[in-house]
Amino acid sequence: MWRVDDVVEAVCGVPLRIEKDMFVAVSTDSRTIGVGDLFVPLPGANFDGHLYINDAYETSLGGSICEKRRVDICRGGRGTVILVDDTTQALLDLARWKKERMAGRCIALTGSNGKTTTKEILVDMMKRSFVVAYNEKNFNNLIGVSKNILAIAGEPEVLIYELGTNNKGEIQALATTTQPDLSLITNINASHLEGLSDLEGVLEEKLDLFRFTKSRGKVLVNADDPHIMRRYRDAGREALLYGITNEADFRLNIDKDLGWEGSEITITFPGESLTARTRLLGRHNLYNILAASALAYSAGLGAKEIKETVETFGAFSMRFTAKQSERGFMVIDDTYNANPASVEWAVRTIEDLPCRGKRVAILGDMRELGEKTAFYHRELGRFLKTTSIRLIALVGEYVKETFDELGNERAILFEDKERLVNYVNDIMEEGDVVLVKGSRAARMEEIVGALA
Repeated sequence: MWRVDDVVEAVCGVPLRIEKDMFVAVSTDSRTIGVGDLFVPLPGANFDGHLYINDAYETSLGGSICEKRRVDICRGGRGTVILVDDTTQALLDLARWKKERMAGRCIALTGSNGKTTTKEILVDMMKRSFVVAYNEKNFNNLIGVSKNILAIAGEPEVLIYELGTNNKGEIQALATTTQPDLSLITNINASHLEGLSDLEGVLEEKLDLFRFTKSRGKVLVNADDPHIMRRYRDAGREALLYGITNEADFRLNIDKDLGWEGSEITITFPGESLTARTRLLGRHNLYNILAASALAYSAGLGAKEIKETVETFGAFSMRFTAKQSERGFMVIDDTYNANPASVEWAVRTIEDLPCRGKRVAILGDMRELGEKTAFYHRELGRFLKTTSIRLIALVGEYVKETFDELGNERAILFEDKERLVNYVNDIMEEGDVVLVKGSRAARMEEIVGALA
């Protein structure tokens, strides 16, 4: 329940009209708002929630937050109205106000790659011993994280939040809202450059998670990431290191490569270790396992519970999942998203996995790279020249730069997905392996469906 005085205090608002002084919950959707709820209208690229304030009241009989510049919409209407400068900030403020009054410890993580998988592994671990609240899927932006906190019922012992960003200042806003006791940055790579300019911009934005971790909190640092290692001390927080290559407080060793069956690994913690078998494929997923394990152990979970998750956790849809086709070749679906680092990791992984036939890579555009789009697609071409991939099938606008760098010796540029699928289906044979990868906007999963 929300008292109107608490709402006003949380959002630093100015009451325009008070007809109801208690609200059941907070809603941002006039279509699903409940009776007695407080409506927070959000502006968007294609709509403005303020246009639905009156509709929301007809259902809720409650009240609304309203931006001062849109006050005319509320004059002469019904219900409680509280005026603010920005309704998105008001939503964050309400979430922060609620979070401050919760006793549970908070774990937050961000990074260029692997944050969703790391979060889901961590959630699986922590649920074995604690009551956990977390943001599902990749609802990791200002609105998604806020809505998740506001929807929490009861008193979770642990809150786990994946934080995402497209623009400067978003990690600071999210970290201020979630107030983490423990935080981790998975890695720093070229991603979301349209809003963050360059790698240094990505690093500065992500480091805000460390800077706004509670003063007595701890940060987990990837000892194998040179960008984070040279700057993490700037945050002034107690740090623990994790890594596979370099010395660290938490280490992972690959004891045996099991090919398509995964790996046998040892994870070393301060004072103890565990051995386990994971089904996840690729070195990037081993980093995800290690990061989640380091966070879980630092939050008080035992090695036994961590091992149980490592041995049972399976890959998520569209995140390097292997599918056997009816004709006997293997399709690797890694179509959830793509940036330069994740494409390189995926290609290196299919090179390392056993293959009786030929290896093929089907690649689409990498989006949100801003002014460096052409540069990174040409860099991809230069990288692919060094690989053993037999055929590189490209489709999209930006990968024309990749093709120009590669030439047509091993690469083919297709005008559309249908022609690509027809060609690849004609040449694939039993024992072959084909990787499919591209940014979310490229909808490369359509190719997976046509091949598998």
